[in-house]
Amino acid sequence: MKRKLVITAATLLVTCGLSACAGSGNAKKTGSSGDVNADTEKKVSKKVSKKDRVLSEAVGAEEKVKSAKVETKFFVKHTSGDHDNTVSYRTETEYTEKPVTLKSNAAIRFQEGARDNKYILYYDGKDLYNTTMIGLSQGRSYRQAIDSAQSNYRFIVQNPNIARDYLKVMSDNKVRFDLKEEGGEYALVFRVPENPSERLKKELLEVLGRDDATAKRLYSTDLKNVSFTNATFNVHVDRKTYEPKSFGLEMTTVVASASGRKFTTLHSFDGKYYNVNKVESQKMPSRVDEVLK
Repeated sequence: MKRKLVITAATLLVTCGLSACAGSGNAKKTGSSGDVNADTEKKVSKKVSKKDRVLSEAVGAEEKVKSAKVETKFFVKHTSGDHDNTVSYRTETEYTEKPVTLKSNAAIRFQEGARDNKYILYYDGKDLYNTTMIGLSQGRSYRQAIDSAQSNYRFIVQNPNIARDYLKVMSDNKVRFDLKEEGGEYALVFRVPENPSERLKKELLEVLGRDDATAKRLYSTDLKNVSFTNATFNVHVDRKTYEPKSFGLEMTTVVASASGRKFTTLHSFDGKYYNVNKVESQKMPSRVDEVLK
């Protein structure tokens, strides 16, 4: 009888031990399954949307543009009460960033309806070389330190790829955009909100103020005095390489003075890229008629 009880007790101990081990093993497996699920959730949460991926690739491709031919049209119109003034540019520019070299065939019109003033501009990162065109003939040429040059010329030669700066502002400030597929290109269309953040407003006005001395002066006011209407920017990029193909901007700003007077400025431009990273360094003119201080 005692022997039977001992055997039974031993059997129970073995059975319980096996059950405990099995339970422990199951718990471990459950834990592993839980870990897998947690990892899966993390991967899902980290998944990048197509829009964000295209934007990231477009920004990266813009940063890699070190030379190009860019054709642009700029138009700026200031209105206050019954008065207005305009300036427009048409440029065909070839440039390199390392070293800094640039040649631009530029036409500048200082008032709507007026005739174009045409120039051939060169820039080496330090000096501006300017030749005035008279019909199809070259007029007098001069060399001048860039810091002393007229603001219109500075804008043209120092901002050959200004679309890159607008794209960076939009991306850094997470401005909402629509993504469209148009043939072999992606079109990214950004819409600036009517009440942008102070940072976005400040960065946008800095870039907008480059294309015109009057705009730069107007935008030096307190940010709270400036508002935006109909503010859009778009860039088209290749669907395979993400290299920029074209760009456009349409923005209207309203600056309110302390007296209540309002100044409205329309900025409008568009452009196209050619020969991205295939343009060679531009040679500066070997002779000029005059050196200006």
